[in-house]
Amino acid sequence: MAAVIPAVSKLTFRVIRILGFNPGAMTLQGTNTYLLGTGKNRILLDTGDKDVKEYQTQLAQVLHTEQIDIEHIVVTHWHHDHIGGVENLYGTIAKQPKVWKHRRSPDDDQDELSQIYPIRWLTDGQELKVEGATVKVHHTPGHTTDHVVLTLLEENILFSGDCILGEGTAVFEDLYTYMQSLNKILELNPSVIYPGHGNIIEVSCSVLLIPILFPSYLGLAQ
Repeated sequence: MAAVIPAVSKLTFRVIRILGFNPGAMTLQGTNTYLLGTGKNRILLDTGDKDVKEYQTQLAQVLHTEQIDIEHIVVTHWHHDHIGGVENLYGTIAKQPKVWKHRRSPDDDQDELSQIYPIRWLTDGQELKVEGATVKVHHTPGHTTDHVVLTLLEENILFSGDCILGEGTAVFEDLYTYMQSLNKILELNPSVIYPGHGNIIEVSCSVLLIPILFPSYLGLAQ
């Protein structure tokens, strides 16, 4: 049985995890959202579902207690359990943050989300910085075409979104591109993986991914 994830956890000096309070068959105990940085302005990674009052209240309490603001919101992909809460945050927190996501297609200049709030487009290899945290964006399609993972360069932590879950098997739209993305993560060789759902993954990335990747590539080669 998976360990219970607390509502709020200070995982490292730079990372606070806030559970999305949206448990379910696909979301496990809920969406993991993360506040990154050490200074006044932070990065929020993912936002859970729309209109989840428990999450909005918990996040507001953390912002008040830590005396911090959100400068950037980065969403790993377009699914409602990751981007849904942006609309609530954009309309309620004092400082309107910059909202970032990757395009779903190369000509996706009019994403439906941009009709609600301004979207800034992420690119592969892009870095975002706040005091105490530099995150690098890696485009990892497969689960969705716009999916990204991020590395926290100061601690070699990978935020895997729905590409790798804390338990169970990820769902994907395209197996081949998903496997390519897993191989990309293997090459990044993070020290630890903080997933979009489920508990932290502390096993070696090679131990986790090589058994998945090599049988798949062998099968494609036959």
